[in-house]
Amino acid sequence: MRLYSSIAAAVVMLCCAAAALAADGAAVDRMIDIYQRLAAARPGDAEVYYKLGDAYIQKGRETGDISYFELASQSLGRSLQIDPSLGPAYRHLALVGYTLHDFAGAIRNAQAALRFDPRDAYAYGVIGDAELETGDYDGAARAYGTMVSLRGDLYSFARRSALESLRGRIEACTADLKRAIADGIATAKPAESVAWVQWQLGNEYFRIGKLNAALNQYEAALKTYPRYHRALAGAAQVRAAQGDLAASADFYRQAIAIIPMPEYAAALADVYTVMGRAADAAGQRALVEFIGRLSKLNQIIYNRSLAYFYADHDLELAQALELAGTELRVRRDIYGHDAMAWALYKSGQAQAAQAQMRAAMMLETPDPRLYYHAGMIELKLGRKQAARRDLRRALALNPHFQPIQDAVAARTLAALAGDGK
Repeated sequence: MRLYSSIAAAVVMLCCAAAALAADGAAVDRMIDIYQRLAAARPGDAEVYYKLGDAYIQKGRETGDISYFELASQSLGRSLQIDPSLGPAYRHLALVGYTLHDFAGAIRNAQAALRFDPRDAYAYGVIGDAELETGDYDGAARAYGTMVSLRGDLYSFARRSALESLRGRIEACTADLKRAIADGIATAKPAESVAWVQWQLGNEYFRIGKLNAALNQYEAALKTYPRYHRALAGAAQVRAAQGDLAASADFYRQAIAIIPMPEYAAALADVYTVMGRAADAAGQRALVEFIGRLSKLNQIIYNRSLAYFYADHDLELAQALELAGTELRVRRDIYGHDAMAWALYKSGQAQAAQAQMRAAMMLETPDPRLYYHAGMIELKLGRKQAARRDLRRALALNPHFQPIQDAVAARTLAALAGDGK
């Protein structure tokens, strides 16, 4: 009896500690430790496993380490084994599926969550996210519309902003992101969540060439959540665009030290190339391939990043095509088509690339990289007027959108201007 009372008291103390930590949004590592101990003390408690899964998801978001989402999947699966009627666990499992690019599974689990609670706004959000990634933009609009009507908060406004961005509705997009930030601050959402939205707003400003506004948002994200790897990489791209390559390289190194994502290493390689540091650039290019092939899961998550990397640098073009094709079978969004178009173009298949590029441009998304790719493909096909139009659009949006590639765009447009045809 005394043993049972001691365990019960310990469980109560742990629950109270967990609630206190959750309230201030701090110390996710301690949250994980607490729920791990609770799970050991109460192995038949579905709620404990659900909360452990939630903590793993938050840790994964903060660090960018996808292994935490695998741990979350295991905990949430255990939660549903114990109690198959725990609707929020299905929704969280849907979020994990989305993060690991199992979009069909994400939709399936989100729909399961809605069977238990038809007003679960976040379940609609995951459905919208999955539909966005698979190119069902009308479906995503419906899902996000329902989510916003049920709960107008950081998560719903931020999600809807992604669709507005793709559709070229920049004012609506930035307005939604500002609403999301305001809600996040007013309602004390997790610091990483607020920083994520500030980073997204920075990205929107960067795409349209508002470099100072972009840097302000990345700096705000770093104040909200210090050493946030996404914001560090965002600041790095702005500094590169402003010509401060040393500062850019330093920011990228900081981001890579936190989580070595291949896109960070690829960007740093380009910065080193422009700086004339060939050996350092080669080292970062090797790191890109190492990260992408480190595990089977990495090969799924980073297919698109690797396809772009190979195509940008005229490396392993057969592999770029294979990766882009694999990606497109799963993610039929505009960037899936763009990655395929770029890999085809670099492989000497401009006609096939044009068909993919048309799909990539279907929403007329104001992204300089898309217009750059379109212009280069048009030029390869001898359509010089269309090439001029698209390259001008790319450089008008942001003349420093990507080291090396922006210089190629500028040189090509200058040559076309001198051609006179």
